Amino acid sequence: MRKALVLVLAVVAASLAPSPAYAWGASAHRYIMRRAIDLLPPQLKPFFDAHRDELVLRVNDPDLWRNIGWPEEPNHFVDFGVKEYGEYPFAALPRDYDAAVEKFGVETLKRYGTLPWREEEEFGNLRRAFASFARGDFAAGNTVLFAAVASHYIQDAHQPLHATDNYDGIATGQNGVHSRFESALFERYEAKLTIVPPPLKPILNPRDAAFDTLLESNRLVAAVLDADKAASAGKDVYDDDYFDKFFAGVKGILEQRLAQSISATAGLIVGAWEKAGRPELKSTPRPPQKVKRSGVRNTLPAVPAAPGRRA
Repeated sequence: MRKALVLVLAVVAASLAPSPAYAWGASAHRYIMRRAIDLLPPQLKPFFDAHRDELVLRVNDPDLWRNIGWPEEPNHFVDFGVKEYGEYPFAALPRDYDAAVEKFGVETLKRYGTLPWREEEEFGNLRRAFASFARGDFAAGNTVLFAAVASHYIQDAHQPLHATDNYDGIATGQNGVHSRFESALFERYEAKLTIVPPPLKPILNPRDAAFDTLLESNRLVAAVLDADKAASAGKDVYDDDYFDKFFAGVKGILEQRLAQSISATAGLIVGAWEKAGRPELKSTPRPPQKVKRSGVRNTLPAVPAAPGRRA
């Protein structure tokens, strides 16, 4: 009980503390999750609608885990561009985790990011949560948790600056571009975005889907950095004019990647459900438990309450 309380307090503190730039920012993650629920098929949508508020809130859980000191950081990116992985399409990095560990070692993989394998792990957790509806115990709660968490990582993979070793523009003198692109632009210009998700396709191989998405993201890095550089030319501060120009330069990229992220989020959920055998998502209440009493009667007399104290 004490450990649970400490964990809850730590998560609350993390949510209130200033945080570094995370993929898409909290607002965009919530937006993607909301839109993804709308794409789900009728067999899934009623359950996810019933838990919409919690899903939209918990999709940002992995970022909060980083704030409280869990070893979560590598799960959000892959640093394509490092010499060890070679040139695009970075075939020097095996997609099989064991083969990648054998070739590079665990520490190298952690340093350069482990997003596809984390996605594979959480997809498996979600599949098992769906399958547990046949038994009923904790199925609904686990499904909400793992759907939100698995969704977070595939959304991260759609952010171009999560697929490059120049993730914050340091190598090109564009420090802070990560947050300006993924958080500031969405928060400033959400109303001006036209986001039309493509048709949902179930994701059945989450590891390869994450790798492929990251490769697509990597191809957009140069355009994002070029737009940032052009918008900031001749400026000493990132003013409204800078953001207007930056947004104009990357509006199409933002719209495309957010739209694809919405469809991929829904596709991931549907894929895990299909792999679980398409269970019916109905929670079975646990039967009432009988009160267990000791067979030994306590014969000691009750101790009277002290005067002036609440018994």
